[in-house]
Amino acid sequence: MDKFVLPLTNGVGIYEKNKFCVSYIDSYGDKKIRGCNVKPYNKVFDLPFIRGYTYFFMSLYLYVKAFKLQREVGDKNKSAKNADSLGFLSSYIMLIAGAIVAFLIGLLLLGALPSFVFDKVFFGASYYFRSFIIALLRTAIVYLLFVILKFCPFTSGLYGFNGAGNQLLSGGEDKRARAYPLNFLNFIINVFLFSLFVVSLIAVNIGFIANFFINLAIILLILPLCYEALRAISNAKQPFFKGASLVTNFLVCNKPNITHEEVTMSGAYENSNYDTFDGEEQGKVAMSSLLAEMEIKLKNCEQVEESDIDWIIATVLNKNRAEIKLVRYVSQKEYREIIRATEKRAKGQPLSSIFGFVDFYGLRLDVNKKVLSPRSETELLVDGALKKIREQELVEVLDLCTGSGAIAIAIAKFYPCKVSAIDVSKGALGVAQSNASKNGVKIDFILSDLFKGLKKSKKYDIIVSNPPYIRSGDIEKLDVEVKKYDPRIALDGGEDGLDFYREITLGAPRHLTKKGWLYFEVGQGQAEKVKEIMQDGGFDDIEIVKDYNKIERIVYGRISKRVITKNKKKQREV
Repeated sequence: MDKFVLPLTNGVGIYEKNKFCVSYIDSYGDKKIRGCNVKPYNKVFDLPFIRGYTYFFMSLYLYVKAFKLQREVGDKNKSAKNADSLGFLSSYIMLIAGAIVAFLIGLLLLGALPSFVFDKVFFGASYYFRSFIIALLRTAIVYLLFVILKFCPFTSGLYGFNGAGNQLLSGGEDKRARAYPLNFLNFIINVFLFSLFVVSLIAVNIGFIANFFINLAIILLILPLCYEALRAISNAKQPFFKGASLVTNFLVCNKPNITHEEVTMSGAYENSNYDTFDGEEQGKVAMSSLLAEMEIKLKNCEQVEESDIDWIIATVLNKNRAEIKLVRYVSQKEYREIIRATEKRAKGQPLSSIFGFVDFYGLRLDVNKKVLSPRSETELLVDGALKKIREQELVEVLDLCTGSGAIAIAIAKFYPCKVSAIDVSKGALGVAQSNASKNGVKIDFILSDLFKGLKKSKKYDIIVSNPPYIRSGDIEKLDVEVKKYDPRIALDGGEDGLDFYREITLGAPRHLTKKGWLYFEVGQGQAEKVKEIMQDGGFDDIEIVKDYNKIERIVYGRISKRVITKNKKKQREV
């Protein structure tokens, strides 16, 4: 039997490969998921025409199963709780009363009314013509009743989940949620309408018992025919056939909202991810349900990476990304924290801003709106600087525009050298000092506008910097996660984005030792221009390094002898 989705008033039941999963919203508004294994049946029940009966009776069985799965942990929707409060006897009386009212309305609309209309309009017509017109009238009346029922408030949830189920069955391609014919509600309506028409057309009148069994035989014959027809239409590639199915399908489908989609996808994930079901742990949320909900919330966010989901879960659960693959359930508290973080990410807020820290070069660094969140590309700058420091056993290191202190802290952590760090922002230096303390490194932090706060005689073996390099006019064009959550002072590099490179290159020779090095991180498309600035500023052996995306990201060079000689000459003159 193919996969099929059974809509519920508060969720869906999904059957596939002898597994049945119920994903639903309980009376408290919490998403729940329950699953069970279904005993496999003989393959003969999947043969053409026989499979129509299998689909019908299996669906009825699974509806009962769905109700039991929800009640196993005491989850009852509001209607079930109201029924319990009335007591068994009261509910039984109301059920009988409702059945009597429905029978009387049906007798009037489907029996007396069509006959009365025919006798008034087509008086004297033949018996067969009379039966045909009455069959049409009865079918039309029932169709009209279903149209009215579609707009009743109590059917909106059921039809919304049916629409979400249709999206799932159609592979998520049909966003109208009404063009997948083979769903249980549409199947039942088709069987009912066609049976009503045929029974009314034949109009057997032998005797009450004989009429009953003949009409029942007609219904049982139409049931597999409707199934095979809907199955063929569902598999048809021509849009005309699926469009024709809307005549009845739209009666039982509403456009699903985000909740309908999330709940349905949760059940689909649970069914596909686990070979067997052992039931949900009390008060917990299935990881499959959580993943489905997160993917739906983030699916329209262009700046979100696939790894963001793993990072959010791993951070909240305090596990690494490999460990979360083994997690099957999360607590309600963990679920709420993860969803809150996901919703913030969906609005463009970066993960570093959501959690207040970022992992950089294997270190955990606190970040806030006072500092730029260090990017993974900056790790290449640290790699290059550390390599040069180790090769030449450099001692004095200066980090300009330190921000969160990421570069300075990483260098100090992984090589025993003297590191100084400069920033013009007092708030940024506070964050950097805190990060240095938490990571157990000692750094000399200096509040200064580049070199202005340094003694003229102070020299360093290597200067590294990731300065602001965004053009002033381009800042408003940046992604929300950058322009809204990173400080402008850490972004604005002047009209052409190169102001800091010019100023640093101009001042660096006065504070570099003989054969000292200058390392820059640059923006996309700036490497050649920065190289020219360094050449004009008296640097030799200039190299450009590409990042993981083959973008020229690092530019570095060594101070030339002629600049050192020139500086010494100026000092003697002074």
